[in-house]
Amino acid sequence: MRTYEAMCVFRADQEIFSAGVEAVREELKKLGAQIEKEEDMGIRQLAFPIKKQLQAHYFYYVCNMEPDAAHKVEYALRLQDELLRFLMVRRDD
Repeated sequence: MRTYEAMCVFRADQEIFSAGVEAVREELKKLGAQIEKEEDMGIRQLAFPIKKQLQAHYFYYVCNMEPDAAHKVEYALRLQDELLRFLMVRRDD
């Protein structure tokens, strides 16, 4: 298993944010990821509009999973409507 970090950028609306965080968490668990850390980074002003949004809510995950599961997670996250952007990278420990 390898460690991955994921930064997810959700819409600033609290209801959409809560649903999005739960959806990402469920998707990670469904694909066999073990979540080590979750951190709410709060609402921040965006440098440029994304899907007509000027603010976004950032959320950070650290999880362990197999490399092939990481690709599946990235594909599944692309389909989430609540997410504006996300980035998943392998962590070198």
